Order: sequence, then structure tokens, then C-alpha cells
Amino acid sequence: MKIDSLSFRRILNSHAEFTTEFVVQLDDGRVGAGAAPQGETISVYEDREDPAGPESVVARLKMDAVLDAQLAQETFDAYLAQNVAVLGRNNAFALSLALFNAQARTESVFRLLGRPEPSLRPPNLCLNILNGGRHAYTNPVLSDFSEFMLVSRGNNLNKIVRDHSEIQKAVRDGLNKLERVVVNGNPVHKFRTTDNRECIEFLLRVCDGLGLAGEYDLMIDASGGDLTGGGGYALGLTDAANRSGEQFLEYWLDLVRQYGITFLEDPFHETDFALWAALTNADTGCMVVGDNLYSSDAARIEDGARRRLSRAAVVKPNQSGTVTAAVRAIETAERHDMVAITSHRSISTESTFLSSLTCALAVKYVKIGPLLTDYSSVVRLNEIIRLTTAAD
Repeated sequence: MKIDSLSFRRILNSHAEFTTEFVVQLDDGRVGAGAAPQGETISVYEDREDPAGPESVVARLKMDAVLDAQLAQETFDAYLAQNVAVLGRNNAFALSLALFNAQARTESVFRLLGRPEPSLRPPNLCLNILNGGRHAYTNPVLSDFSEFMLVSRGNNLNKIVRDHSEIQKAVRDGLNKLERVVVNGNPVHKFRTTDNRECIEFLLRVCDGLGLAGEYDLMIDASGGDLTGGGGYALGLTDAANRSGEQFLEYWLDLVRQYGITFLEDPFHETDFALWAALTNADTGCMVVGDNLYSSDAARIEDGARRRLSRAAVVKPNQSGTVTAAVRAIETAERHDMVAITSHRSISTESTFLSSLTCALAVKYVKIGPLLTDYSSVVRLNEIIRLTTAAD
């Protein structure tokens, strides 16, 4: 196939901010559009902003005669990967996604991703329940950690969604009784003491009260890179104490053992490799998850597996840079017996590619944003239902 034309337009993301959407038209008339989501917590390996505007991106592809060449998804993605420093990773992913979506007009996403048709098995959901840190919007709480999630042990989506509604109602009823303070311009709920344990205990009480304690595991996304300062780690929103790396390792070991945390994402800065390895290899039963640690890069995931830095890896497609690279990141994790977890970004679009990727590659876990306030998460979950449920 050939790309007959390439254009762009500006659309809104989930923060009602304009972002670039590229539009690809193939020589057989199929049209596809792609826009990249963005994160609020950015790793050291991720672009802070795209180095090129959309006009120069289109001009670069024309200059390189990409629009005149016969290509497949893999060859187009290889070109984008080679030029990602010039184009920008988000632009590269949006272009890759646009080509993928053009092909998906007439072809199964499973075939395009090189997988058989779905086995009708949905993934387990990592449900975002409480939000802390400096970007807390949904069920916001005073905490140093970005997300407190419940991970379903089963994959009965009907039951999980019903549970989610009950959990959200109980959470809101409980939070509405608390004092509110302002963090980074956002009103958040403050518990009796400024201690991250209060958030954990509150969520566990909600699950116990609803009879769901045995059906969901506790997951925390600490966004550890945001906690570094003064040569160590500072929990600036709660106890304001400065901890050395070793002291922060002990802090996590204490919380894991006390509360049975099953998944712990980004507990440390993405370059503190010795601390990652120490926590991963401790006998705690907790699965340490690398997100910013890897930034969805297959080579970093492979290195992390070799060094036993974590037991799981989060894959966010726009961090990978192309459709092909996102598939490779998941395959690399699973080849090294690491658990792959696919994830949306906090500033999203209505794209359902994450759902297709998760289902086609039979990824066991997917992170889902708060369903009652983030409709883009509902859109992605609906697509998962379509891909894994036979129509009556």
C-alpha cells in the first residue's frame, strides 16, 4: 500500500486542550486518523514536548519520499523509529496509529496485530479509585502517591462494573465527610492525619464493608520519580520527611507487609536500579511494577528482566512510539516471564487502540481510569467488551 495523502487537524483531548491528529489516506481510499495521548507524570526517558510542529512533520515525510513508497505497518514504523528524535515520540505514535486505523477500516485488528481472533477472555481490570499527588482530580485525597487502585482477581466484567459502582458510592460517601485542602490548585480530601496509610486503610475498609476484600488486590502507583529531592526521597504532601534510598526501601517494605499490597508501581526513581532490585527480590509477595522505569521501551524491559528490577512492566503505546514498538514491548515482557500491564494516559483521546492491543495480545491486566468521571475510559472498556463478547 501507499499513503496517498497526509494531513493534520487540531482536536481536543480529555483535558479540553488542543492536540494534533494526523490523517492518512491510502491509495485505495481508506482513511485513518491518529492522535497521541499524553501523561501528566513524565519519565526521564519521555519527551517533555514534541520537537516538531505538525506542518514540519508532514513536510519531513514528504521530503523523505515516504508518501511515494510502497510500505507496510512495520516498514513505516521503522522509519518513524529512526526519525523519532526529529519528529517527536507523540507525533510518531500518532502517525503510526493513523496508518493502523486506515487499515482497520477493512481488516481485523487481530489480523493487523498478527494474532488469531479473540478468545473471548477479557483482561483483569486495574480500577483507579483514589488519586493523590499533585494531579488529583477523581476522588482526590491528600497523599504523595498518584493512584490507589483495586485489581480484579477475576474478569467477569458485568460483576466488576457493578462492584465499581458500589465502591465509588461508598468512597464518595466517606470522602464527603472529610475536610478539604488545596494541593496544586486542586481541592483534595484530607484524612485525620497526613499519612499515606490513611488512604490505604480507607480503601481497605470500603472493600471490607462491601464484602469484596477477597475479590480485589490493592495496587499503588507511587510515581517515585516525583518524590526525589535532597539526595533522597521526600513525602512533601504528608510527613515532609526526607528519607535516604535505604530508608525509603524500608518504608515500602513496611507498607507492603502491613497492608498486603499486591502491586506496587514505580516505587523509586527510574534510575535507582539498586533499590528496584532490592525490593523486587525481597520475599514479600508484592509484584513490583515498572512504568516510568521502562517507559514502554522493549530494550529497557529486557535489561530490567535481566537485572531483576521488577516482575511486571506497564506498556503505554504512545511511550513506545509506534504500534510495532508497543507490540514488541509487550512481547519482550512476556518472553522474560514478566507480567505485562497495558495502560491509558491521564490526558487521553477517544482512541480504542489500547483495547485492541490488550485483547489481541491477550494481556492479562489493563489499567482503567475512573469510569464515572472519565468517559474515555468507558469508551475503551466498551471496546474491550465488543472484542471479547460474542453478540447475541
